[in-house]
Amino acid sequence: MKRTPLFLASTLLLAACSPHPGTGNWTATGENGAGIAALTLSYDGRALFTTEVPKASWHCFWSAEGARDAVLDCTPSSHPDQEVRYHFRVRKNGEGELLRGEKVLGRFRRTGGKPEIS
Repeated sequence: MKRTPLFLASTLLLAACSPHPGTGNWTATGENGAGIAALTLSYDGRALFTTEVPKASWHCFWSAEGARDAVLDCTPSSHPDQEVRYHFRVRKNGEGELLRGEKVLGRFRRTGGKPEIS
């Protein structure tokens, strides 16, 4: 079968429109030092999670940093003038990891539902 340039362009366009693997609702697979039970990365580039240590809601903007990695620039509700950078990585086994620097803060599994932040 001969592949036309239009077919190849359509294939590339469809691949570019698929969501980042980090997009979704994620639930912690176990306890973690920050007390993060869940996090959401929405389709519109926002993210949200809550920590117990420090006690705060973190409102973030995220962007893809690779095929399985995302950068989250977050502001805690306890110090709205402070910005902290996190990384979220989806491992090949489908497990997500939230990192600050090189330290893994928690591991997560994807849960159902549309990832919306109100």
